[in-house]
Amino acid sequence: MRLSVSVGLVAIVFAGLSAAYTSSQSSPDILVFTNVNVVDTRHGRLGSKYTVVVKDGRIAAVAKVGLIQESSKVRIVNGSGKYLIPGLWDMHVHTAGGPAPAWDENVIYPLYIANGVTGVRDMGGDPKLLESRRERIERGEVLGPRLLFAGPFLDGGKSDAQVLAINTPTEARQAVRTLKQMGADFIKVLSRVPRDSYLAVADEAARLHMRFVGHVPESVSAAEASASGQRSIEHLSGIMLACSSEENELRQRRVNALAKDDGAGMAALNRQTLATYNSAKASKLFAELTNHNTYQVPTLVWWQAAANMDGPTLAADFRLQYVPMGVRSQWKPAQGAQQSTGQEASDARQRFARYLELVHSMHHAGVPFMAGTDGPDPYVFPGFSLHDELELLVKAGFSNAEALSAATFYPALFMVKLDRYGVVEPGRVADMVLLDANPLDDIRNTRKISAVVLRGKYYSRMDLDRMLAQVAEAAKK
Repeated sequence: MRLSVSVGLVAIVFAGLSAAYTSSQSSPDILVFTNVNVVDTRHGRLGSKYTVVVKDGRIAAVAKVGLIQESSKVRIVNGSGKYLIPGLWDMHVHTAGGPAPAWDENVIYPLYIANGVTGVRDMGGDPKLLESRRERIERGEVLGPRLLFAGPFLDGGKSDAQVLAINTPTEARQAVRTLKQMGADFIKVLSRVPRDSYLAVADEAARLHMRFVGHVPESVSAAEASASGQRSIEHLSGIMLACSSEENELRQRRVNALAKDDGAGMAALNRQTLATYNSAKASKLFAELTNHNTYQVPTLVWWQAAANMDGPTLAADFRLQYVPMGVRSQWKPAQGAQQSTGQEASDARQRFARYLELVHSMHHAGVPFMAGTDGPDPYVFPGFSLHDELELLVKAGFSNAEALSAATFYPALFMVKLDRYGVVEPGRVADMVLLDANPLDDIRNTRKISAVVLRGKYYSRMDLDRMLAQVAEAAKK
């Protein structure tokens, strides 16, 4: 097999091959896209009429001309009028255990692939189940995305199947060592972690060269979390508090309310936190987050779902057909509405609106962002909702290119895996999405998926539709 490319030419030659594609489509040795527009997620630009060659699960070449010797195992895809982007990453999900115990692996994982999401960061679940699923995905026994996971959460209180309690610095250090032994890719902290335990996590994680991410605990400021080495902050936790002119007083009251499980008190404190936003404090915080390169994963689609839980449209969402029946019954908006007061619904809508403004300000200040959804929480749909998140980032002030990079280039940069993911460039793994329209013109075009390439294997629109139909049938059971 002979492969050669040249960027400087515009002609393309395939020795002995037809203009469409050859037979033996199930497992071609080489996959070639011709005349395709390649979206450069590194710089936010578009390259037109390229040839992209995939061999052995990797991108072998991206060029203006290619010469390939005749073979019965070469698939040629005419990319005229189509747009090739890197596979998308959802950087905040729960796919096994945690909020997702009822989601079968043959239901949840294909939903990501059918939506062009070829990688996910699992933010808390059963480590044994996640490791087993990851191994089976990599062996090809289960269709699913590339999977990174944290394992059990670290939090104050009591240990259970999902939480390792770290009420003392000693417990905190031991928990970090335990997660490393479990094979976790990173560590996630939650909101009830005591201050001294949090600082112990930061120190031990640095010593063992493990990254830690998650919520900003109520006992710690967002600025301290950033300076301590927390690599990503989820849900904008702690950010509004750190921007309050009454931060110190409110922090102690919030710690007390959380210790007492005082939901009403915490809701009142949330309102006061929003009302005391100080732009000067915010600017200083954003500069610190930028200087420490602390990424934000705002999960705006999750906040949006919470804000609309009492709305009439949720029950009619077509994506419910892909949700297991047992889960669907738990998601009923009527149940959420009965459990919420008018004040709670109003608070949720106000918080979502303010978070859109907050993301706009942080992004404008240069704070780095990644796209994540927190699916499958209620009405946050695996795979589908990542496209919602990208639209919300644009609504919050991102350009189309910036929003796309938040699900491609920046996750790869964050994970220190830019040599593998995040760009359509030679040497990267062949996880890509072929679109029918340009996402740089309209971010909603990421939904217009013509095909997905995962680990070098090509899934046509027909394959993806068949995948979704199988999931819908399985979800009924």
